[in-house]
Amino acid sequence: MSSEMKCEIRDNWDDLLVSFPANKQDIYFTKKYLNLYETEKNKALCAMCVDGDNMMLMPYLRGEIRGYYDFETAYGYGGPVANTDDEKWCHNAFEAIHNFLGENNYVCGFSRFHPLFSNEKLIKEFNGKMENNGSAQLIYDRQTVAIDTSQSIEDIWKNQISSKNRNMIRKAEKNQLEYRAEYDFDSYEEFISLYRKTMERLVADDFYFFDDSYFKKLRENLSDCSFLGTVRKDDKLICAAIFMYSKEYGHYHLEGSDWNYSSLGANNYLLWKTACEMHVWGIREFHLGGGTSSSQEDSLFKFKKAFSKNLENFYIGKEVFNVPVYEQLCKDWEQNNYEKIHIYGNRLLKYRY
Repeated sequence: MSSEMKCEIRDNWDDLLVSFPANKQDIYFTKKYLNLYETEKNKALCAMCVDGDNMMLMPYLRGEIRGYYDFETAYGYGGPVANTDDEKWCHNAFEAIHNFLGENNYVCGFSRFHPLFSNEKLIKEFNGKMENNGSAQLIYDRQTVAIDTSQSIEDIWKNQISSKNRNMIRKAEKNQLEYRAEYDFDSYEEFISLYRKTMERLVADDFYFFDDSYFKKLRENLSDCSFLGTVRKDDKLICAAIFMYSKEYGHYHLEGSDWNYSSLGANNYLLWKTACEMHVWGIREFHLGGGTSSSQEDSLFKFKKAFSKNLENFYIGKEVFNVPVYEQLCKDWEQNNYEKIHIYGNRLLKYRY
């Protein structure tokens, strides 16, 4: 760490992020996004490193346990982002931030890196450089899909959308499905109901059953950078999703659909029309995310892959700063939660469960 590098932890950082180049800004790095996942136990913070004009931000949710801290990036993607492409500086800043966290009572941290930013590269060289015999582990998780919306709409249709998918989109049009991009979130209550029914049908993890306050905060926090995409048949809402966008990147967030209308191509139509909407906004990449598993045969992944051949790699990172404390926390948890070991035993933050 150079003598000029200074690290600190901030409560607010969106005013700093907006000064970054457009291709270095994304909704997942903002305070207003992380705030959606703040609870009494998890506080949205940002570790930063500054050196002259160069700056790195690393937003996260801080947890507290027995007088110590841990961190986790919010649902979706995150990790570090810098306003410079200087690789050597970024590596040094990443190292400085993590050593700073270790010195400030942080035991460990879990990161979901951002596939469009490839920021997982920073952790690769970091292992072995950690102070106090700490460890950093990078794990490949799955592939994600991104539509190149910088192309013309004709080229997106011709070059990225598979022929089978184009047929489903044409079928939706023949079925007279109606798409709307609702910046006023007009159908929000209908969407929330549809989303929850979808999660029940899919027997989703409890995490995905967001409460009313989450949806209220999402509407308030992201009013200037999100919209509700809706598809209706004879005025009935059959498919809808929340989409987020920033300077150059768009994201597919939460979606709900009526299974009774699945054969009409509503989901295909929703994503196609939204890709067109993103193009109009000047969004360069519309990120659809991955499947529900790492399998290439995962049905959700295959559905998304029909929109583009542009695949990105998603990685997670596990870091331990204070090995003795971490091992003691895990040991105590395992002794008291024997029945949970087979469910949460491989998780870095297992002791939270």
